[in-house]
Amino acid sequence: MVFRCAVATEPDSIDRRIAKLASAQHGVFSRRQVHAIGYGDGVVQHRLATGRWERVHRGVFRVAGAAVTWHQLLLAACLAAGPGAVVSHFAAAALWELPGFPPGTIELIVPRSARRVLPGIVHRPRSLPLTDVTKRNGIPVTTIDRTLLDLAAVSHPHVVEEALDAAIRRRLTSVRRLGRQVSEGSRIAGVALLHRLIKERSDGSPVPQSVLETMTHRMMKRFGLPDPVRQYRIEDGRGFVAVADFAYPAERVVIEADGYETHSSGRAWAKDRRRDTKLAELGWHVVRVTWTAITTRPGETTGAIRRVLADRRPIVVRAGNHRR
Repeated sequence: MVFRCAVATEPDSIDRRIAKLASAQHGVFSRRQVHAIGYGDGVVQHRLATGRWERVHRGVFRVAGAAVTWHQLLLAACLAAGPGAVVSHFAAAALWELPGFPPGTIELIVPRSARRVLPGIVHRPRSLPLTDVTKRNGIPVTTIDRTLLDLAAVSHPHVVEEALDAAIRRRLTSVRRLGRQVSEGSRIAGVALLHRLIKERSDGSPVPQSVLETMTHRMMKRFGLPDPVRQYRIEDGRGFVAVADFAYPAERVVIEADGYETHSSGRAWAKDRRRDTKLAELGWHVVRVTWTAITTRPGETTGAIRRVLADRRPIVVRAGNHRR
């Protein structure tokens, strides 16, 4: 005779299923999701009462003991807002890790039909095309192109420019793709600024390789310096020597943006000095500009560059202008 023992698996089953769901959602889940896997409000109330779950927002819960993170709070806000809610604007920029936008902000686009009180900043545009929505780290968010367009409507142009260059540099988007976004978002407030920035980058020139390079180029334009060649490759008779951030080939002048991240170590400093020595041997004059020089002394910095260019400008002798 074979005896079979009935094993009560139901209490563990719901906890295992919710734990699996929560592990993919930064520790949070919604009442709607609990219902979707076949459990009612009684289960919810029991687990809240026994401390297995914690309430985050109305209809949104966290597995007890799950660490509270910014990503968790973002997703919890989206779940609280309901279907169609996505992270946007400053929070989206932080989620995409764009410079100038640190994590911490809660900001959403939600459907106009969503009327409940929600955490953070809430936008209710007339529409948000599905093509403008994606996921990052499992969190619904506006695409990088839509994020840049929204930022252009609410941020300082310099910050938008630095974020735009970073997005292109990291190949999150391209000038061509952004051009399509601008044409499709013609009624959004940020279109004019983004269109101008895209137009400035439509000549095929390399995008600046750091925020400091973007700032340096902006300073040079602001103070009327001649437009340099960006990411200029320098070679000697034996091959490659260096890629200059900015160069004036006729004057043989190189402008280097000395960012802390790439020039802070002793090894990097020594490498820069060897590089400068080699360029000097080839007849190039190197001007290094720092964050402090650009942000606190832009006029003085560009004045120094202008003087170097004037001193090294080739002398053109025209027929008929000779003096005895």
